Amino acid sequence: MYKLIIAGTLLLVVVSCNRETAYSKLLTDEYPELYTFVFERNADSLLSYTEHSNSFIRQQAWRGLISTRVQNIDEMITKVQYDNSSQAWTALSNQQLNDGQLSRLHDLWDTRSIMRNGISLVLGKQGNQSSLDYLVRNFEGFMDSSHEYETALTISRLMMNYELRETTKRSLLRYAAVLDEPDLFQAYFYGIYRSRSGVESDEMRNILWETYEWTAHSAIKQYSARILFNTDSEWFFNRLDIEPVDTMNPQLAIELAQHSGMIDWNEKLSDFYSKLLEHKNTMVNEAALNEIENHSEKPGSFDKKIIEKIINNEEKEASIRLSGIQSLSSSSEFLELGSSLADGNEYLSAKKLNIYQREMEADEYLRVLEDHVSSANTIISALSIQALSGWWSDLGEDQKNAEQIERIRSLLFDILERQDPVLTYQTLRVFSTTGLLESEDLEEFLSLVSDYDPLKDTEVFQVLGDLLMEYFKEEGKSVVTELAQNGNYELNNAFRDQGWEVDVQEQPKEFRAPNWERLGAMGYEPVWVLETEKGDIRIKMDVLAAPATISGLDSLTRAGAFDSVAFHRVVPNFVIQGGDIDTGLGWGGPDYTVPTEASEKEYRRGMAGMARTNIDTEGSQFFVMHQWKPHLNAGYTIIGEVVAGMEVVDRILYGDKVLRGYWLETE
Repeated sequence: MYKLIIAGTLLLVVVSCNRETAYSKLLTDEYPELYTFVFERNADSLLSYTEHSNSFIRQQAWRGLISTRVQNIDEMITKVQYDNSSQAWTALSNQQLNDGQLSRLHDLWDTRSIMRNGISLVLGKQGNQSSLDYLVRNFEGFMDSSHEYETALTISRLMMNYELRETTKRSLLRYAAVLDEPDLFQAYFYGIYRSRSGVESDEMRNILWETYEWTAHSAIKQYSARILFNTDSEWFFNRLDIEPVDTMNPQLAIELAQHSGMIDWNEKLSDFYSKLLEHKNTMVNEAALNEIENHSEKPGSFDKKIIEKIINNEEKEASIRLSGIQSLSSSSEFLELGSSLADGNEYLSAKKLNIYQREMEADEYLRVLEDHVSSANTIISALSIQALSGWWSDLGEDQKNAEQIERIRSLLFDILERQDPVLTYQTLRVFSTTGLLESEDLEEFLSLVSDYDPLKDTEVFQVLGDLLMEYFKEEGKSVVTELAQNGNYELNNAFRDQGWEVDVQEQPKEFRAPNWERLGAMGYEPVWVLETEKGDIRIKMDVLAAPATISGLDSLTRAGAFDSVAFHRVVPNFVIQGGDIDTGLGWGGPDYTVPTEASEKEYRRGMAGMARTNIDTEGSQFFVMHQWKPHLNAGYTIIGEVVAGMEVVDRILYGDKVLRGYWLETE
């Protein structure tokens, strides 16, 4: 027995070593050449690699084609049929198919059942009315099949854009409503859930209510709740048992909170909000307070509950306590507390200014804005400019006077003098949208942006182009023509969209070259650790699927670039997003880009991906999913999956920071 155990251990060690050796060799010897064609978006060469003898290279070639336009779709379909991998079908799903090619896929469905998973994936994104009709006719054929999930999601997606007879839809949903399998239930109801619509018959409403009551799966409850709210909010809420709300699954509690604004204030709603405020999850508290704030008819007695449960509760985070102050009928007695709560985190200045705006007279609030906009902290300045823009736009014309206009204009030009591209971008937008612009401003604008680089400061010149088109079209023609000659494809494309007559010549993108040796040495599926103020988030990285992206993240991580960088975007029940190492506000990144490295993987709860503005613009900004969102699939790079710390992800709020990032590398 002892020898057998030793032998077994030795075998495991040998296998592990061989795996590491093969893995490293793959990255250092095989991937570099393949990636020359990924960088070039060379479809023909990538298609040739789909016949490579190494299965890992074949898979990555197909992944490269997900974000690469292919000219000969008929030839591609043939290759996809032959390969029949999830990567190949995903690549095809991102191409533009004509009716004849879709008909070809319908015929394949009939004759090649082994391909139905992949065909469904393609039809869900590229299908037409005929695709929907065809799949629905074959409904009984895919029930309880290995491809039911993919086909259900396809039908659900197509129902958002194409017609389906009400009786047929009802039959389909009746069947789906009694499925006690979250993945299948969500797939069938995804179209209704995402389109924020309800069901049309009392029968289906009652069936969904029964589903909500008897299922133990929070995901099914969540989908049912949203659809029932959108069907008949009062009917649903009157029947809803609010007793377990303070301890329920955070995603379900947030879903209920986000739809509670549909309900007129009553005693039950008051009790419902009280329980949400007692929930241990901060995002649940935040969602509830946002809805409470919008209930202007709430009685003053409820303010006392907010004060007791949130504002005076020092165990609650500063951000939540500020949201509590915002939600009060009157916040005047908490201005000083609001200011002190925001002092520890510049991102909280937005909430503080919102509280001040509600309680101060215009001239007093303008003095506060002048002070905050002039802050040496760029983030405070940027958030204050946003607050200034919103306040001035909402202010009644009878409340505006010449002195205020002059003060604001002087303040905005002072900001432009700072020559900060983020602040310049914001300030030009304020001029463009608030009626503060004067005809003689053009010359000064052009002087103040003359030191910016049209090849690098794209956003500054994009907003300048908008402003010129709106207010100085004739004078702006020569300016835009001269800027367009710099050959910034992204900028010129924006000019064209704005209505300017400019030539847009696509230029080859320059991507950061991966450090292949370093990737090979990092080990198989290294773990990226984000040490946050609320605990660690550990993400197991998929280097083989996204080597260019992860190589860049590795370089930034080892340089400490992510240390003290905030999560600048938090959308409850969707994502937390961070990694803007440049501006901290979501507009910046490193001095490089990497190609989009989309894959066949789904965006499910815990998946980590990369943010982008357009294809092939990824840099350092990443996000982590709160829950399943299939509309992101094959559009954004997936870098890995959270393996520890999802409870931390669920507690992250806007402005929370990564203290440091580091690697747990495979031994």
